[in-house]
Amino acid sequence: MRRGFVVGIALTLMAPMIGAEIIISQPQYSEGDWFEYDGWTASVFAQYETKMVTESADFEFLSLTEDVPMRITFEANENANLGGQDVNCRVSQIDHSVNMTVHFTEGTTDYVDDMMTLNVSTTIKVWMPTGASGYEKRVETILVESWFSGGGEDNYIESKLTTEEIINRDGLWPNEIEVGDEWDFAETISRTTVHEERVNRALWNETSRTTQDLSRQVTWTALEETTISTGDDNLDDTSTLKMEQQIVGEARHSLDWYHEEGFLVKTQHFDNDTLVLSATLTDRSYASENVVNTVVTDNGIPSISLLATLVIIGFAATKKLESER
Repeated sequence: MRRGFVVGIALTLMAPMIGAEIIISQPQYSEGDWFEYDGWTASVFAQYETKMVTESADFEFLSLTEDVPMRITFEANENANLGGQDVNCRVSQIDHSVNMTVHFTEGTTDYVDDMMTLNVSTTIKVWMPTGASGYEKRVETILVESWFSGGGEDNYIESKLTTEEIINRDGLWPNEIEVGDEWDFAETISRTTVHEERVNRALWNETSRTTQDLSRQVTWTALEETTISTGDDNLDDTSTLKMEQQIVGEARHSLDWYHEEGFLVKTQHFDNDTLVLSATLTDRSYASENVVNTVVTDNGIPSISLLATLVIIGFAATKKLESER
């Protein structure tokens, strides 16, 4: 059984020169590059534990059975229609899953041993233009699978939430970033959300579909250079540039730490100053690492939105189970 996140192979980093200033440049991702982060499981587990406490008076505790580490993988480039134009895009995908067991008070349910199994799988696919463009496309799918036995039968319930977003920013990311830099974007987001359910592998039933057009202002500030512990058991010290992202007028913000070669080392997300996600790099395979002369594209450094959305399904599957108890 795996607990926490992957025990990765420690990678030796090139130590920066004493007193050298970190300047973050455009990362040069290649097909097959991947990055794994510790912390996603803990956040999902905490969210569901809080939900269960709220939803069921008979809930006792939640236990972790198994998890698959949160991994970002870079795939082959694809063309995508963004802003009415067919543009070449760098494609990345986040994958993560966690299996948990819900324990209820003995004798309060018809479930075998008063237990129910939950598996939560998250996939986020992102299309980022390789040239100068303010667009980004993101499709996030969260699948909640629930198993329980009781009353002489087995039940398998699935609840799926798919969110597609087209994001348009009024500017490009900087080609290079150093301490003290500040910039902001106005973002417009076209979002479509579809919720589907099915029982015992029957046909999917679409229960809701919503469309939204959102606008927001996002500010970025490069705060300071700092060292982050990464790798196997946090044994590696990695020099990073710490940046803050703030959504204007909202109580959400994030802190992000970048390696000087442009990839994300650590991220923390806050809601009303409460930490809801903290993820740190544990392992990676990055073909362009330590290549001194890299080519910077016009699009600049990519958005941190790869990790910016931690969306938990509204416990529809569990609510359905509760109604059958």
